[in-house]
Amino acid sequence: MPVNRALGAVGENAFLSLWGERLRRHPGQLNALHEADAELVPLPGTGRLLAVTTDTVAEEIALGFYRDAETVGWVAAAASLSDLAAVAAEPVGLLAAVTLPREAPRAFAEGLAKGLDAAAQAAGTWILGGDTNVADAASVTTTAVGTVAADERLTRVGCAAGDAVYASGQLGAGALPVMRAMGLAAGAPGPPSADGPAAAEFRPCPRLREARLLVGWASACMDTSDGLVATLDQLSRLNGVGFDVTVPIADILVAEAHAACRGAGLDPLLALAQPHGEFELVFTVSAEREEAFELHAQENGFEPVRLGVVTALGAGDAGLRFSGDGAPRDLDGARIRNLQDETGADLARYAAALAALLATPLPPRAPAGAGPR
Repeated sequence: MPVNRALGAVGENAFLSLWGERLRRHPGQLNALHEADAELVPLPGTGRLLAVTTDTVAEEIALGFYRDAETVGWVAAAASLSDLAAVAAEPVGLLAAVTLPREAPRAFAEGLAKGLDAAAQAAGTWILGGDTNVADAASVTTTAVGTVAADERLTRVGCAAGDAVYASGQLGAGALPVMRAMGLAAGAPGPPSADGPAAAEFRPCPRLREARLLVGWASACMDTSDGLVATLDQLSRLNGVGFDVTVPIADILVAEAHAACRGAGLDPLLALAQPHGEFELVFTVSAEREEAFELHAQENGFEPVRLGVVTALGAGDAGLRFSGDGAPRDLDGARIRNLQDETGADLARYAAALAALLATPLPPRAPAGAGPR
């Protein structure tokens, strides 16, 4: 059965497109729907763009991915700041809308504030203000505001067959909170507390500095907030290309994620296919500029991880191939990305369905032209 490569084959894309049909967009907005991690609108007379994005941390709290309030605040800030990084914007600040149950202890709210401020400070920016609400469940929404020169913006579109694919760092750290909540990694599962950060708590650092080093080099860029497989699948659908991850998965994963998968007897690809990411950047560089880019990165203390290559996409191709561990594994990104909606909030059911899907990958496709290294 042919793989559906349309954007709408992914449930989230279809939902956002539905909203896009009903909401007017700014006439000067430079990114089309789905095409950038942050919305980009010209600031008249400045040559710069307003970059703005918003994210909510709610389901992650309910599922127990984070074990203390400070982590919730940190991740909420990092999520929006990472979107700014993916368009190479420099942050102006963040707004935070915090919803707490009426019975939530004061220490929990203080922990949220501490995490929000700590993440903003680490990124060289500030919490500018926000809103507070009361409801049955906790959630934190952050809106990040930044600016970028119009000719320096990064977007998700522009890569082509033959481009090299990189990540700004090793991946898989985002899988650890999910595995911990399921009892498959070190650390007790359970909802967040107000007792302060636990050992090895999740503290992703948005790649704002590294993003600025990509200006003039990257042909496309997107953050890994939904995991590597979802990121590559979205870039594939937007650009009409495929991706071949040619390095072993063990070389991509952070050591903790690889060890957790091995210890639990799980396929390490699970750490890259689940939908909770680590806020690194995935980006592409043209083949003819790859050597110069790597020298540029080295001179600036930046050590990106080379993942593989952009490939030409034939009719019926899945778009995602992992060939670094021997026999190529072709994956249907839409099926993987839609699993979370299909299995609801049942983590065990989701993990079992994802493991089964990865264990029966698509039949290998014929090698596609990838161009020079």
